[in-house]
Amino acid sequence: MKSSRPPVNLRTSGLGPRGRTHVLRRLSSDKRGGIVVMFALLLPIMVAFVGLGLEVGLWFQSKRDLQTAADAAAIAGAYEAQDSSATSASILSAATTDATRNGYSATTDTITTSNPPTSGSYTADNGAVEVNMTRSVSMLFAGTYLGSSISISARAVATTGSTTDEACVLSLDTSSTGVSVSGSGDITFDGCQIASNSSSSSALSVSGSGALVTDCYSVVGDISDNGGLTVDAGCTGSAGASAITDPYASLTAPNEACDVAGYTYNTNGGTDTIAGTGSYSDAYVICGDFWVKQGTVTLSPGLYVIDGGDFKTNANGNITGTGVTIVLRNEGQINNINGSSSVTLSAPVPADSAGTWEGMLFFQDPDTTSACTGNNCNTLNGSSSTTFQGAMYFPDQEINMNGGNEAGSNCLQIVALRVGFSGNSGLNMDGSTCAAAGVTPIYIPGEVRLVE
Repeated sequence: MKSSRPPVNLRTSGLGPRGRTHVLRRLSSDKRGGIVVMFALLLPIMVAFVGLGLEVGLWFQSKRDLQTAADAAAIAGAYEAQDSSATSASILSAATTDATRNGYSATTDTITTSNPPTSGSYTADNGAVEVNMTRSVSMLFAGTYLGSSISISARAVATTGSTTDEACVLSLDTSSTGVSVSGSGDITFDGCQIASNSSSSSALSVSGSGALVTDCYSVVGDISDNGGLTVDAGCTGSAGASAITDPYASLTAPNEACDVAGYTYNTNGGTDTIAGTGSYSDAYVICGDFWVKQGTVTLSPGLYVIDGGDFKTNANGNITGTGVTIVLRNEGQINNINGSSSVTLSAPVPADSAGTWEGMLFFQDPDTTSACTGNNCNTLNGSSSTTFQGAMYFPDQEINMNGGNEAGSNCLQIVALRVGFSGNSGLNMDGSTCAAAGVTPIYIPGEVRLVE
């Protein structure tokens, strides 16, 4: 119940000075309603702390989102770095694409990539990609103290885990047996691996009494082995591996007109030299077959084109040449090298300044039809002997070594639709010397993983 007593007016109350002082003391010690004043004073501080806590949570979430985008970008960059034709620009593009899928925004974020990384434990790993990202985050409550925005950052490193293992044989076929060793073929690949882009269960096949010795293998599908496959002790083999990008897909055949309508040499014990143009930018074009039946023919250093014919030798024919690139155009083929003939050829090395043709020995125009199999394709057979140094590129046809062919090389790289070894053919390769030969390395892809 409310009191009916009227309010006290100290001036008219009739109280003396001592009475008025007593009343004022009572009023000043009255604590009723003080909590309201305290709450009113503390409320802005409480709201600020709650808002700041919420904002810190948002910063943390933004940091996690940025780290997710950086992780995705590093993985994408590492996959791109597996491509032998990858550049800094293409790695950045691949990383940015995947980062965007995971929340990257060019409006608020920045991204940089480094291959190899510039910091951390993988600076010597050419298969590692470092991604650094920053994001500008606008301030709300904290803006009163820290300014309108802050910058958060994220870093990630991904690697393939393998950048030093190289393939000296690569099959580009995606569905059939890519590399086969059959009959009594005896093949040794030293210092390199075999790779096949085929998803077949016999992407690499060793059958019959064939024997294959190689450091290791990498196939998209699987292998079919009769027991003749021998690999290094540390090799576990890679089935279900990533496909390897064609390392020479950007090369095109020269289109110069004919210099001569075919070439045939048939002088037992005789010798001849083809001077060519002496250039790697201006090809010497032979329209028709290049055929050495007997005698020895030497090709001078330079670029040669065999247009619409076969590169072949048989009986007692011999072909030699150093610093030579041979382009097979308009269905040109190696068909074939047989009999008791011999061929000793090497591709241009870095000192030859051959430009894009450095390290390339045989280049078959990618426009060549693939409608050939077995001996109808590029063939080395009989009891012929070959020593090749450089790359042999047949992207749309297979190449076969049959019969008693014996071949050796310090560095021979074969990139073809399919590669076959049969009969009692023998082949030795040493992939460890290919850098000096100018051959583009084909790195075996490893398992891409985040490491930092």
